[in-house]
Amino acid sequence: MDEFGPLSLQPYRGKGWFQQRRPVRLRATYNRPHGVKHLLAALDLKTDQLYGHASKTKKHQDIIRFLHVLRRRFHRSERLYIYWTIFLRMYTTK
Repeated sequence: MDEFGPLSLQPYRGKGWFQQRRPVRLRATYNRPHGVKHLLAALDLKTDQLYGHASKTKKHQDIIRFLHVLRRRFHRSERLYIYWTIFLRMYTTK
């Protein structure tokens, strides 16, 4: 299971035959008038299929809801192994 977001769109220079110049305005990466979405995703290694769930908030209820959705996708006799990648770094006691 992995978490991704928010994605920052930043301009970068391209290559071409035209004269190089600076852009009139660089896009601000801190201005998000429509909010952000958080993506929780899980990869099924057996079928190589990716499952995802996007939410507007990043709360523990959203994570538990995603885990319930994952549990419903598989038969009850199958054991699910969940590896938390980013949460281990976010919630350390240091």
